[in-house]
Amino acid sequence: MGFAGRDVPQFRPSRRARRAGKRSGQGGVGATPLMKNVEDQQHSGLDDSARPRPTQRRSAARLTRLCLKELRETLRDRRTIVTLVFMPLLVYPLLSIAFQKFAISSASSISQVDIHIGVESENAASRLSWFLGMGSELLRQQNPSASNGGDSEAVDADPHVELILAKDLRQAVANGSVDVSVVMRNRGRQPDETAQRTNGPGRRPFRCQLICREESALSKLALDFVQERLNAVNDAFIRESRIVMPTKFTTENVSSQATSFSLTTLIPLILVLMTITGAVYPAIDVTAGERERGTLETLMAAPVPRLSLLFSKYIAVLTVALFTATANLVSMTVTLVATDLGETVFGEAGLTAGLVAQVFALLILFATFFSAILLAITSFARSFKEAQSYLIPIMLLALAPGMMSLMPDLEFTVTLAVTPLVNIVLLARDIFEGKPDPSLATAAVLSTALYAFAALGLAARIFGADAILYGSQATWSDLMRRPDEPRETATVPAAMFCLAVLFPIYFLVASTLHSFPDVDLAGVINAPVSSLPPISLTTRLIASAVITATVFLGVPLIAAILQRVRLADAFQLRASGWLTYVAAAIFGLTLWPFAYEAFLLSNSSGIELASKLKQVQSWLNRLPDLSPFVLLPCLAITPAVCEELFFRGYLLGAFRKAVRPWTAIVGTAVIFGVFHVVASTLSTERLIPSTLMGIVLGWLCYRTGSVLPGILLHALHNGFLLMIAHYREKLVHFGWAVQEETHLPALWLCGAACFVLVASGLLVAGTSRRQTALRTASESQDEAPAASFK
Repeated sequence: MGFAGRDVPQFRPSRRARRAGKRSGQGGVGATPLMKNVEDQQHSGLDDSARPRPTQRRSAARLTRLCLKELRETLRDRRTIVTLVFMPLLVYPLLSIAFQKFAISSASSISQVDIHIGVESENAASRLSWFLGMGSELLRQQNPSASNGGDSEAVDADPHVELILAKDLRQAVANGSVDVSVVMRNRGRQPDETAQRTNGPGRRPFRCQLICREESALSKLALDFVQERLNAVNDAFIRESRIVMPTKFTTENVSSQATSFSLTTLIPLILVLMTITGAVYPAIDVTAGERERGTLETLMAAPVPRLSLLFSKYIAVLTVALFTATANLVSMTVTLVATDLGETVFGEAGLTAGLVAQVFALLILFATFFSAILLAITSFARSFKEAQSYLIPIMLLALAPGMMSLMPDLEFTVTLAVTPLVNIVLLARDIFEGKPDPSLATAAVLSTALYAFAALGLAARIFGADAILYGSQATWSDLMRRPDEPRETATVPAAMFCLAVLFPIYFLVASTLHSFPDVDLAGVINAPVSSLPPISLTTRLIASAVITATVFLGVPLIAAILQRVRLADAFQLRASGWLTYVAAAIFGLTLWPFAYEAFLLSNSSGIELASKLKQVQSWLNRLPDLSPFVLLPCLAITPAVCEELFFRGYLLGAFRKAVRPWTAIVGTAVIFGVFHVVASTLSTERLIPSTLMGIVLGWLCYRTGSVLPGILLHALHNGFLLMIAHYREKLVHFGWAVQEETHLPALWLCGAACFVLVASGLLVAGTSRRQTALRTASESQDEAPAASFK
C-alpha cells in the first residue's frame, strides 16, 4: 500500500490469527477492516497500550523493517547525498588551500612584525646584537637575489628587533613582556669582528639558552628568527673548517600565564556545525515532510506503537547525521595529513589515530543529542517551510555553546556538566587539551544521553497526538495535557523524561552537599579553606536523606499525577505473600558477602580510583562516632524506600510494558548502578556490586509484582553492612572480622550461597500462582489479534 511515493509498513497478523481467519471462511485480512479497527480504537480514546501486543521477535523484525524503510526514503534523495556527503570532500581542501595562502602571506609580511627579545645585561645585548647582525648578513649573501627584489622577501625584509633588559627572563616570556629571551651561559668580553671570524685559541663560543612560549605564534616566530641567524653563523664557520663553533644554544618552552588562543578550541564548534547540518534536512523530511505529503496520518493508522515509528525515524536521522559527520571527519583528516597542517592545529603531536577516535566518539554523542532535539522540534511543524523557521533559531542557539569552547578561562564545573549542549562542548575542549575530569565527563555523557531519550519521549507524544488530529497543528500545551483515561503504568518516554529530569537535579544537589567542609565531633574542620560554611557529618547525612526522599519520590510522583497513572500501580504498591517477605529477609542478610567479593573484583580490575578509596576509608573510620539511630534511618531505610519506589516501582514498571522482563530488569539494574557511581562522585568500585544488587531486586519485584519485599531486602542489606562498619572494632576484638582487601573465607561464601538458594526456593514457591496467572494473561493477549480481525 503506497501513498505519494511513501512506503507504509504492512501489518502482518500472527499465524494464529491467519488460521482463525481461514476457519471463519475469510481468506485474509483486508485493508479496510484494518483501518476501520484502528480508527475505532483511536476514537474510543485508546492509546498504544490498547493495541495488540506482538511477540518480541516480531516486534524486533517490524522495527528493523521500519528503520530500513526510513533509511531508504531518506537516502533516496540525491540532493541529500550530494549536499551532506560530497560537499565536505570539496570544502576542506579549499579551506586548506586558503589557510596555506594565508600562512604564506603572513610569512611574507614578516617585515611588519616587531620582535621583542629579552636579555639580562648590556653585555649580553651587545654580543647578541652582533651575532644577529652577522647572521642576517650571511643569509643575504646566501640569497643574493633577495637584495635585488627576488622571491625571498623574508630574508631581506627583517622584522624590527628590540632588545629589552629584564631581571627574570622566564617570567618576562611567560607574561608576554618579551617574545623570546636569551640567557647567557658564559660571560666573556665582546669579541671584535676579526677575532670572532678567526675564532682563534682561547676564544669561547657564545653559549646561550633560548626561552619561548610554545602556544604563542609570535614567540615561535621570534625563536625561528634568532635560531636562523645563529645557525647561519655556525654554518659559515663550519664551511671555513673552524674547530669550535662561535655560538652554542639550547631552547626551552615555558607556559604562558595569560591563557592564549589555541586552534584546538575550534574543533568543538566545528563538531556542532558538522552534526547539526547533517541532521536538519532528514529531521524535517521525516516529520513535516511526511505531513506535507499527506502520508503521516496513514502511517500512524498502522497497528505499530507510536514510539516504534518515531524511533525508526530517529535512526534514519541519526544515520544520515553520522554519515555527514564521518564524511567531514575523513575529509578533514586527509586534508590535514596531505597538507602537513596537523602540527599547526594540534601541536607537536599532530593528528594521531587516538585523537581521530576521540573525535569520532564525540561525533556520535553530538549526533545522538542533536537528532533527538531536532525531531522533537520538527514534530510541531505542519510544512517544510514552517519547520525551517523553527530550526533557524535552534541552530543559532546551538552555536552559542559552541562559541563557549573559545573561552579558555571558562572552567568546566558541576553545573555546566549537566547543562545541555554546553557540557559536551566543554568536554570536547578538555579532551583535546588533554585535561578531562573523569567525574564531570561521566556526568556530561550520561546527562546528554538522558536528554536525548527525554527529547524522543516528547517527540513521540507530540508526533502521535498531532497525527491523530489529522493535520491540525500541535501546541506546547499538548505536552502537559493529561490523558482522558487513567493508566496502569507509566509510558517509557515518560519514564525516560522523568529520569532525565531527576539525574541533573540529584547530581547538582549531591555535588553541592559534598562541597561543604566537614566538621568532626571535636569541632575540627577536616577540609581545606572554603567559602561554604562547615557542617557536621550528622547534618550531612540528614540532608542527604531529605534530598534523596525529595528527588526520588517527588519527581516520579509529579510525573505519575500528570499522566493520570494510578499511584498504587505506578509504584507497584501491592500486597505479597508472607513467603516472599521471608525470602527477602534472607536475601538481605546473606547477599552482602557476594557484594563484598564484587567490590574486591572491581579493585583487582583497576576500576577503582585511589583517591576515592581514601575518602571512603576516611568516612568509614568516622562511622563508629555516629549513633545507629542516625545511620539506619539516613543510610538504610530512606534510600531503600525511595530508590525501590523509583527504580523497581516506576521505572521497571514502565520498561516491562515495552521490552522483555529480563531486559527490563537488567536495564534498570545498570541505571541503578550508574546512579550510585555518579552520586558518590565517581566511586566506580560501586558499579558492579550495585548493578548485581539491582538485578536481584528487579527479579524479586518481577516475581512478586510488588516493591515491598524489595524495600525490606534493600533496608536489611544496607543496615547490616552499616552495623558491621559501626561495630567493626568490637568484631575485631571477638575475632569475627577479616582483614581489609582480602577475600572472605570459603566457608562463609558457601554458607551464604546455601541461604541464597533457600531464599530463591521460597520466592519461587510463594509466587508460583502469580506467574501462572501472568502466563495465562500473556497467552490470551497473543490471541487478541485474531479476535480483532474476525
